[in-house]
Amino acid sequence: MRVIALLVVLAVANASLTSKYPLQYGGKRSIMNIMMEVEAKLKSGGPLETVNGVLNGFKNAVGQEQAQHDEVYQLQAAECASEITYRSSEVQEAQNILRGASGILKTSNILIGKTSATLAAVGDILTQTRQHIGIINDVRKEEGQTYNRAAVTFNDAINAIDDSLDLVAEYSSGKKSFVQIADLSTRLLKSAVALKKTKSFMAPMAVLAQLSQEEGDSGAVERLGQLLSTLRTEIEEAWTAYGEQNAVSSNQFNAQKETFTNQVARLEAVESKLSNKLENLQGVVSVQTAVSQAASNRRTRNQTLWDDANALCGSFEVEYQTTTAGRRAELVLVAELERLVERRLAEKADE
Repeated sequence: MRVIALLVVLAVANASLTSKYPLQYGGKRSIMNIMMEVEAKLKSGGPLETVNGVLNGFKNAVGQEQAQHDEVYQLQAAECASEITYRSSEVQEAQNILRGASGILKTSNILIGKTSATLAAVGDILTQTRQHIGIINDVRKEEGQTYNRAAVTFNDAINAIDDSLDLVAEYSSGKKSFVQIADLSTRLLKSAVALKKTKSFMAPMAVLAQLSQEEGDSGAVERLGQLLSTLRTEIEEAWTAYGEQNAVSSNQFNAQKETFTNQVARLEAVESKLSNKLENLQGVVSVQTAVSQAASNRRTRNQTLWDDANALCGSFEVEYQTTTAGRRAELVLVAELERLVERRLAEKADE
């Protein structure tokens, strides 16, 4: 009875070692059954070999179970190492992708800001240049209309002078027409006012007025002819100078318009290039945003799996160490039981 009591105490101590992590091995093996079987064989006077056979069978079962568990543990350890390494690599790769995408996004957004500002500035310059072209076109159009009106005015003046010269010729031949003189006087006066050359027209108009009052003589007629010829030359020279000035202005306009038109073409090319660049940058932002999101999801997913793998593998380690310690405790109990059996048999032999 003392042997059974001691073994019960040892069995309770072994149970306390494994109570936190219930064993999944040796479900059909019971140290209490072994103790009861050994006690029964001792009471029946069975030989030591029989008792040792029971104990050795128990030890063999524990050893086989430990060997199987060692094999499973090695496989688990290899799988855990592989899984943790893989998940760690996935997390690191996702982190690298995320870092790269974030850098590209930052640079692209900076470039988008600068490109947008440059594009707006180019657009403003382009608008101003087009407006300036419109202004110089309007100015040139007005200058053309002024030139055309001046051409009519100069032409009317020359025609009036030529008609007056014809009148001088007719007057010299004895033909007089006071109505015609009055008409020519009016035309010459209008031309003088239109051309702003009243002073130049004054002398021939004064002589012409004398003729209209029949105060003119042959000398006055001759002087009128000279004055009209001089006036005609002056008007022709003024018209030629005006035409040359208009030609210069036209050439300047054409040169300016060509310059600004070329500038518009260059600005439009720059605007198109900047617009394409901005569109491409926005495309890069869209792609890298998707890449960044995918990388973030990948990192989170694999980090979770890495944590789960660590937790699971940690539980494998705890289970292995706990069950191994439990089996060692069983073997310690068996060794103690063997020692007690030998002592019991020795005591019985002494009786």
